[in-house]
Amino acid sequence: IDILINNAGLTRDNLTMRMKDEDFQEVLNINLSAAFRLSKVCLRGMMKSRWGRIVSIASIVGMTGNPGQANYAASKAGMVALTKSIARGFGKDGITAFSVAPGFTRTAMAQKSIDKYGEDFVVKDIALNNLTEPKDIAPVVVLICSGKFDHGTGSCIDMNACLLYTSPSPR
Repeated sequence: IDILINNAGLTRDNLTMRMKDEDFQEVLNINLSAAFRLSKVCLRGMMKSRWGRIVSIASIVGMTGNPGQANYAASKAGMVALTKSIARGFGKDGITAFSVAPGFTRTAMAQKSIDKYGEDFVVKDIALNNLTEPKDIAPVVVLICSGKFDHGTGSCIDMNACLLYTSPSPR
């Protein structure tokens, strides 16, 4: 395996004081522990070939927090730290690691929040006033995997910032 994209994720939202321990742990298991285990399995082969790319899809929530998402925020912040540790530990072996932190992205998982709160409420804090689309994230991941962006290894790429620079002006 030359390229690993850690993209599994789920939510089990609730206020911290009401969150069940098992909901907290399940989100950490899927969102963070799985990324660790998959990375661990892939690193040996990447080290042998002296080349590899690990990209972990984090979330802006891992940097900002979000009410009712202590488990999700913790898992995504952990993913950012895991990525930095892998980058520092395996860069000398030709392996780079990046995390990509999209904002609210139009996915089946996000649709529950859109249905519950309305799209206007969900996008109110987004500079471009619209949801990230999966197609907005793909070019960043492709660039990372191409090997043309290696010196940023360990970085967490804030997709909200990327969208400000890559989206066409509405004028």
